[in-house]
Parts: sequence; structure tokens; C-alpha cells
Amino acid sequence: MNTGTPYASALPCTPDQWPLLYLCAIAVLAGFGLLVNLGALYVSIFATDDCGTTTPTPFRCTTAATLTMYALPWAGLIGAVVAAVGLGLDAAGRCDSPWRFLLAGAGAHLVSLVALCAVVMWGRGERKASSS
Repeated sequence: MNTGTPYASALPCTPDQWPLLYLCAIAVLAGFGLLVNLGALYVSIFATDDCGTTTPTPFRCTTAATLTMYALPWAGLIGAVVAAVGLGLDAAGRCDSPWRFLLAGAGAHLVSLVALCAVVMWGRGERKASSS
């Protein structure tokens, strides 16, 4: 039984172990991002189901938009991992806490998912308005 500090960790971490723990946290979050990207891929595949039924072709029905929809989430995940690792290890090298840079990585991935939603939804309102 520990009678010292009341909230002492059972597994104390030395400053040399922080970069490894940080990289493991990034790996776990990247795995979660992979699952999110698989869901985004599912959405982007079926976003073009109504292509060809409208007179003005929406942007999402073009080849450039289709490739953009497929690439955006993966580019965002790669950018998130690179940003989190690069900024975090740089901060750890300066003896600063790297953990706040996980938010920078999450933000990079979130921006790519928002851009994907914008491409998927672009032109949907015009089609609904013209069919009414």
C-alpha cells in the first residue's frame, strides 16, 4: 500500500518515456481515425447515387469531385498524424508537454471531414428546390 502522495501513479513515467507514450496515443487515435475514414468512404461512395438524374450536373458527380471525396479523409488523417507527431516531438525535445498537439492533429482531420461533407452536400439543395 502506498502511504506517500495520495494520487501517485502505479506506473511512474520518466521524461524519457513520454515520447513513446505520446506516439502510442497517436497510434490509437490514428486507428480510430481509420474507422472514421471507412465510414466517410461509405458515405462518399453512395453520395453519387443520384448522378445522371439531374439536368445540371452537380459538382459531386464530376470525376474531380469523386476523387476529392475519396482522397480528402485520407489526406486529413495523414496530415493529422504528421502534425501531431512533428509538433509533439518537437515540443518534447524542448522539454515541453506534447499532449496539446493532439488537438492540432484532430483539427486537421476534422477539417478534411468537414470539407468532405461540403463536397457531398454541394448541389443537393438546388436539386430539391427544382423538383418542388
